[in-house]
Amino acid sequence: MTNKTPKYVGDLLERYAEGEREFPNCDFEAHENLQNMTFDNSNLQRSIFFSADFTGSSFKNCNLKKCSFKYCKFEQVDFENADLSDSFLSGAEFINCNFKNAKLDNSDWYGHKLTTEEFLTRINIEK
Repeated sequence: MTNKTPKYVGDLLERYAEGEREFPNCDFEAHENLQNMTFDNSNLQRSIFFSADFTGSSFKNCNLKKCSFKYCKFEQVDFENADLSDSFLSGAEFINCNFKNAKLDNSDWYGHKLTTEEFLTRINIEK
């Protein structure tokens, strides 16, 4: 295991497969296809994603605090018990996602700071 921040998604996935879960401050602005990826139980706090497609991916029990998801697509993504507090979700699209017990407090969605309840109401999902 290493303390270096992964520079590529392939590096992160390889280290994840080896049991590592600490990946804060990643910068994956150049990675668009992140479909069907598993990031469960990981710390991705303060990571940056731009125009990424996360269709079918899983972020169960993830620390996603202060992440930036600009213009990302989330379709059938599992955010159960994930913490997206203080995250930037500008231009993010959510379709049929699971937000059971997720935290989204003070996240910035289209320029609006929201509580978890307000976010879930806006995307028509119940807790």
